[in-house]
Amino acid sequence: MIELREYGKAELASILGTNTRQGIIRKLDSWGILHDEPRGRSEYMTVNITGITDPFKVYALTELSVSPQTDFTKLRNFLYYFLNDEEFSAMPDEVQEHRMRAEGRDVSRQTIATYKARLEKLGYFATESKNCIYYFAYKHTQRIVERGEYLRAWHQYWSDRDNGLDSFEAIYRMRETYGGVARKQSIPEFNGIYTSHIKTLNTYIQESLEREIEASQQN
Repeated sequence: MIELREYGKAELASILGTNTRQGIIRKLDSWGILHDEPRGRSEYMTVNITGITDPFKVYALTELSVSPQTDFTKLRNFLYYFLNDEEFSAMPDEVQEHRMRAEGRDVSRQTIATYKARLEKLGYFATESKNCIYYFAYKHTQRIVERGEYLRAWHQYWSDRDNGLDSFEAIYRMRETYGGVARKQSIPEFNGIYTSHIKTLNTYIQESLEREIEASQQN
């Protein structure tokens, strides 16, 4: 993450991915990073960073390596729930999509999959866990349950199949009895190595949301 201090050209070039004076200044400006006028020439150029208008965006660019074309508001909104709501993080992409829409913060399931793939590739979490969330799903609704109820539903399903019902009829009976189809989903396990990173990211997310709320109250 870029800090409020003086940087040499080589440092900024490594962070920003551009080695020219013009390219460095252009990126700093486009990322909302405030700075003094560059001092020095060529490889001896230094730039004093004085402020960051959107720390979440800069963190996402430098630490999560997302594309500059990313919709940072959608990314922030998704990460707010994904990092803080265990039930939400355990749900499939399509359920997360419906829940985001219900909050008035649309993010498509394809975009959600991209976000999660990025975090998993960076090692922030893994889904190899044996810990699961159990629920009954019907259309866009879900009911979280204990493992025992989930197992009873599938026991009934296979009993119905053994008694001559076809799979459609057995699933229909499960839905009628339990209000949906029994499902389970692995709960993402966040890597302890990245605890401080996630804490920092969460701080920037919260600050960004607070600024948005304050701005809406002033309008």
